[in-house]
Amino acid sequence: MGIYDINPQWSLSATWVYNTGNAVTFPSGKYEIDGDVQFYYTERNGYRMPAYHRLDLGATWNIKKTDRFESTLNFSLYNAYGRKNAFSIDFEEDVNDPTRTVAVKTYLFTYIPSITYSFKF
Repeated sequence: MGIYDINPQWSLSATWVYNTGNAVTFPSGKYEIDGDVQFYYTERNGYRMPAYHRLDLGATWNIKKTDRFESTLNFSLYNAYGRKNAFSIDFEEDVNDPTRTVAVKTYLFTYIPSITYSFKF
C-alpha cells in the first residue's frame, strides 16, 4: 500500500493485494448411476484455487478544510488492471462430448469505479 501527497489538496493511493489460492476439494473422477453423473472425491482440500491478485487506485481531492469542517472527494478504481479472479470453480459435462468434464470458473468483479464525497464536522 502506498499514499503520496502531491500537494495539500491532492493525494494518490495504490494498494496491491495478493493471496495464494484457497485449499479446495475437486473431484478426481466421475461415475454414472441410473443415468445421473456423480463425481468421485478422493482428497479433502487436496487442490488449490488460482492465485488472487488485484491493484486498487485512488485519488483524493481535499476540497476545503477549516477548524470546523472538512470536505473531500475521492475517485477510486477497484481492480485497475481487470484481472479475472476465480470466485468458484464448478465441474460440468462437456456439451459436445458427454464423456469429458470441463471446469467452469465464476468471476465476480473486474473493474469497479467509484466516487465518494465526505463531509466531516
